[in-house]
Amino acid sequence: MKKSLVGLALAAALGSTLTAIPAQAATGFAFDQRISGADRYATAVAASKLLYPTDDSATDVVVVNGWATVDGLTASYLAGLKSAPILYTDTNSVPDSTAAELDRLGATDVWIVGGTNRVSQAQQDAWSAAGKTVHRIAGADRYETAAMVATADDQGAPEQVFIASGTATADALAAGPVAWARNYPILLTEKDAVPGSTADALADLGTTDRVVLGSTGSVSDAVYTGVAATQRIGGASRQETAALIAEDAISTENFDSQSVALVGGSDAMAADALAAAPVAGAGGVPLVFTGFDGSLGDGTSTYLSSKKANYVASGDGWVFGGESSVSQATADAATALVQ
Repeated sequence: MKKSLVGLALAAALGSTLTAIPAQAATGFAFDQRISGADRYATAVAASKLLYPTDDSATDVVVVNGWATVDGLTASYLAGLKSAPILYTDTNSVPDSTAAELDRLGATDVWIVGGTNRVSQAQQDAWSAAGKTVHRIAGADRYETAAMVATADDQGAPEQVFIASGTATADALAAGPVAWARNYPILLTEKDAVPGSTADALADLGTTDRVVLGSTGSVSDAVYTGVAATQRIGGASRQETAALIAEDAISTENFDSQSVALVGGSDAMAADALAAAPVAGAGGVPLVFTGFDGSLGDGTSTYLSSKKANYVASGDGWVFGGESSVSQATADAATALVQ
């Protein structure tokens, strides 16, 4: 399915396949569309069903380990290339919810991101035996894996490349919807040194528009210079950085200024943010994080307040993950803030 058709399918599905959050504030814009399941696997399945509500309609699916999402940090780009959802598995077994969704989608190609220590060879063999074409992208470490994902396609130089910390992972996750929608690869770096695999990938891609994600606390000025970056998008916290990425997505990538997606901001909620990338990317919806303590946090509160005039009843306020990720009280607080 082409991306334009994915977007149409997504628009048609909105409001009919999501778990509604009762609005507590005045009539109008509300964070009343929650994509969630009983666990991270089921949440990813819920996102996949929203992206592809029709059975047997996806040709490709990207699979990563649900508890080692760092291997899949850059999977949003690969999923975008293939117009695919991202699903999760365990190291040695496929959760029932994921297996059922793979069957429902009718995908012919499975793209594994990560080595056999993350997604076992037995799983790959089982999918192959079931008639699927299985592709595995895996390097010696997260940096090489990201480089291999970035250079897996031969469509020529992408218009832009993101470069983010390989350890402060929230910045790469915040850019996931843009990477999916615009086919911008995400390469990873150490804070004070550029891995050889990253440098080689930049040379292979040949893209000169290079955007560093995160502050100097995540990616140093020396690395910024070393990768010949042309722009830095970074704030004082992951919430501020995500808000700035959202601003940039709206101003330069034609993302929807009337909609926004709210995701848990702690590292433990990274799986929800990665699974959100295809849905948010298909809908052109920017993504922002809650605070570490589960509240909205200063950076996100400031962002939502600044966009208050844009949020009207026709817009969409999304929440990714269950109440353990984004509580009902926080969703209600977000709704109240934009009234």
